[in-house]
Amino acid sequence: MYAPPLYRSDDLDRQHKLIEAHRFGLLTAVVDGRPHGTHIPFVLDRGPEHGPRGRLRAHLAKVNPVVPVLAEGAEVMVAFLGPHTYICPDDYATEEHFPTWLYSAAHVYGRARLLDDEGQLGQIDDLIAAEEARRLPKKPWTLDRVPRELVEEFRTKIVAFELPVDHIDGIFKYSQNKSAEDIGAQIAGFRSRPFDASAQIADLIHAHNADKFTPDSSTR
Repeated sequence: MYAPPLYRSDDLDRQHKLIEAHRFGLLTAVVDGRPHGTHIPFVLDRGPEHGPRGRLRAHLAKVNPVVPVLAEGAEVMVAFLGPHTYICPDDYATEEHFPTWLYSAAHVYGRARLLDDEGQLGQIDDLIAAEEARRLPKKPWTLDRVPRELVEEFRTKIVAFELPVDHIDGIFKYSQNKSAEDIGAQIAGFRSRPFDASAQIADLIHAHNADKFTPDSSTR
């Protein structure tokens, strides 16, 4: 990943939180000499029992051409994209700026291992549980509500795998190269917009530039 030092973050907790909030990743590998991408949701397992940087788990269609690559243990990369937005020069308090894009992302590298039947079922259960937890207080939907024969039929069509994380890169580009005056204008602008993600972008700009503001500065 190209990440200038100003935007690079080696904070593992921050990287993990991005993955957990945006678990629909892009699995990339070399298949038959060409780049290959697959968009699938992942479960992230933290904790020392899963290695110093954790592990990812996922499943995909058995007929996907990347499956043999996973089975042979070749290195793959999974990219996760966090909140992002276009920045117009009108979003600044001062003059002479150029349009840009704010964003965050985490790139995970490792060598996959295919899961057995028990691991496959556990991965599916954990993925469903992670997403159902976002919908609380709605009663969580669970796999046992599906007839067992349908579950078994579905499982014949997929392959599950784990990916111990060998390396992870993180970039969080949220106007760290701008002045407090310009950052404050961006935050105020996003907070005034009626779009769903605007308040979240404003919070991220503020969080990544908190050291530029005094405790009594008004950016909200």
